[in-house]
Amino acid sequence: MEAMSLPANRYCSIARTLGVLGQKWNLLLLREAFLGRTRFAEFQRIGIPNATLGQRLNDLVCAGLLERVTYQEEGERSREAYALTQAGRDVLPVLVALSEWGDRHLPQEAGQGVVYAAAGERPVHLEFRDADGEFVAQDAVSIIRGPAYYAALAAADRSSDADDGISHLS
Repeated sequence: MEAMSLPANRYCSIARTLGVLGQKWNLLLLREAFLGRTRFAEFQRIGIPNATLGQRLNDLVCAGLLERVTYQEEGERSREAYALTQAGRDVLPVLVALSEWGDRHLPQEAGQGVVYAAAGERPVHLEFRDADGEFVAQDAVSIIRGPAYYAALAAADRSSDADDGISHLS
């Protein structure tokens, strides 16, 4: 059985997100887009091979994180640039979380490679808040299965019961 079709993965937001963001180049391309890069040549600067770059940009467009925008400089042919969509902009907390983890557990002597700031000045960080907006310490946060997972298990059990012709009562 394909691993992503198992209920633990198919109904998991993390697993589905990794299907889109799980390639290292995708996250680095999104970082560059947040830094204001929009053109193919600008994205090349991160060292990604051209064929891979074209495929990854296309994947991000197909996933709805980037959109192609046509531009034309005077005397030049028209070209495509890439702009973040709302879904792409919504990846920002993921990038911040990765950066904060890296800065804490894989620090560089020279300091942070990327800093996140409000109004270009005040450094910001991620934190957990409950539904009322109250701060929640990370140690108090746990991961639990959501309703889609249990619904999938129940559906799989019903399907299995129908397949074997046995009625199970609980």
